[in-house]
Amino acid sequence: MNFYKQAADILTKLSAREGSIKSLTLANTVKEKKKMYALICETLKYKDVINKIIDNSKLLKVEKQNLSDGPYKIAIMRNEIILRAELVKLKIKSKVKNNEDLISSDYRNAVVLPRYVRVNTLKTTVKKVIEHFQLEGYVLEESIKVLSDISTRTIRKDFHLLDLLILPPKTDLHDHPLYLSGEIILQDKASCFPAYICSPQIDSHVIDACAAPGNKTSHLSAIMKNTGKIWAFDLDKKRLKLLEKLTQKAGCKNIEAVHGSFLDVDPLDERYSKVEYILLDPSCSGSGIVNRLDKLVDAFEQETDQSDTSQNSQDLRLKNLSEFQEKIILHAFKFPSAKRIVYSTCSIHPQENEQVIQRVLKQTETFLLANRNDVVPTWDRRGISSEFNDEETAVKLIRTLPEDFMNGFFVACFIRVSENEVNDNTSNLVTSTNITNDLTNR
Repeated sequence: MNFYKQAADILTKLSAREGSIKSLTLANTVKEKKKMYALICETLKYKDVINKIIDNSKLLKVEKQNLSDGPYKIAIMRNEIILRAELVKLKIKSKVKNNEDLISSDYRNAVVLPRYVRVNTLKTTVKKVIEHFQLEGYVLEESIKVLSDISTRTIRKDFHLLDLLILPPKTDLHDHPLYLSGEIILQDKASCFPAYICSPQIDSHVIDACAAPGNKTSHLSAIMKNTGKIWAFDLDKKRLKLLEKLTQKAGCKNIEAVHGSFLDVDPLDERYSKVEYILLDPSCSGSGIVNRLDKLVDAFEQETDQSDTSQNSQDLRLKNLSEFQEKIILHAFKFPSAKRIVYSTCSIHPQENEQVIQRVLKQTETFLLANRNDVVPTWDRRGISSEFNDEETAVKLIRTLPEDFMNGFFVACFIRVSENEVNDNTSNLVTSTNITNDLTNR
């Protein structure tokens, strides 16, 4: 298929939500994957500029007959002078000199994050992965707290998560043998926190309520050393297929993918009678994601559908999301054996985070928030204290922001009251310390 025709087909599928940018551009049917990926991303970034130039040049009217039965590229080249002239006019009107200054500041001033690599301990060890990169010329640096000066061809161990490695920004590992074999997983640091905090024990039963695409699910499996049972629920059949593919690639053997809504699951169903851990990562605004490719698609959809992007629409969306998030937490509380429930979002909005936590805590006498010592105590950025009446509640929550060199995230951990009362200050649940010791010995 013609390269540009294939690109147009991908854009059409993106607008119809028939796949992600990565899944469509890296598909087997795409021969020039890197070139296609770059073209799609740049097209979406400049979509407003492109549309204005096409409209102002009246290209579609002038070439109406030719475009119906001829190559698009030839039509573009035939009108190159006119199109370039419209670009110049647009820059003059916008009072900018560079093409880059025409695009949204969200993309122009985007934060550049390190490349995080989670070592899949089901298949390899941190030591072996580091040695592999060293053979490729990477240098292991011991300075792990300062990420602003990370240079090329360096690799670092993460300070908080010992199965996580840090490589320079924009390091492309999609064709790397360790990635293709499932020995490493490309996962942002912030999204590694939920499974790490959930910390399911060996041989335990776990529910991942909104599981696709499966990175957190495979992380749970690795923590459990492929023992016990994980039920992974998702409503989206295609995304669930992706979860099955990715978790199989990761060597996970304790996962059962279930097509359906977690909210439809009967907490008293005998199959889930031993479920002690539940991971909740429900739909959210995604406002914390830096350089999120989905944002390009969302913007593309909004223009195509002429969606209402007003503040009222945003407020309504957050209200609907927060109500769903509240509902899913309350449903998790109903599982009789559940003793540890982790809730996370990739949102920076208090409406989806602290305010949801406030509401659900008022509706339960069975669960409360785990103490800070059980929720990555070495992590400094905690919940927003102004959203609560006391600082003590906020410090039990975790927040991350792009200035922490990762995506914006929120994590809360609920534990059953009875266990908290029995153990008081020294919880016997698996904690971050236990996992740290386990990883150190691998």
